Amino acid sequence: MNLKQDETTQDSASNKSASREIAANIDSFRHLFGSRVRNSDCDRQNIVHNAVYLYWLEAARVEYFREIGLPIDRKTFITKHHFVVAHLEINYLWAAQFDDEYVVRTRTGFVRNTSFGMDQIISLPDGKTLLTAQAVLVNLNPADQRPQRIPDSYRKLVKDFEGSTVEISQWDKYSA
Repeated sequence: MNLKQDETTQDSASNKSASREIAANIDSFRHLFGSRVRNSDCDRQNIVHNAVYLYWLEAARVEYFREIGLPIDRKTFITKHHFVVAHLEINYLWAAQFDDEYVVRTRTGFVRNTSFGMDQIISLPDGKTLLTAQAVLVNLNPADQRPQRIPDSYRKLVKDFEGSTVEISQWDKYSA
């Protein structure tokens, strides 16, 4: 086995371990967002196209922000809370098909100086996990597009919603 294969095998094992850890803590996800697979979500193999899951994850994150109490309007993510995805890791485990119902579970695992991490699980009603995802979002200053400190008001909303399951700290590799 060459080095590249070793790295791929190690990455795969690490991803599977992270997926199992996220799925094992499914009860710690307080936010649920569900829908049904539309015909346009499916590819020629009659399964949900892998890129469609990104839209589902994004929709669930927006609804999470709404549920924790972040005021949402047309300009929320343009001029008020400019959260951008800096890192996204997805582990696809099973494929959904047309007309399947699905649920996206979302939680914030940490809030740092300028970034925060969200874990997400998409599953079918029978409990079959379709994927697990981990995202890091960075709060950018809308004027200069540079990372800026996440406001205390947002930190409080997350802490009040997530309780003791969220880690709030100041350390951040995305800080300027």
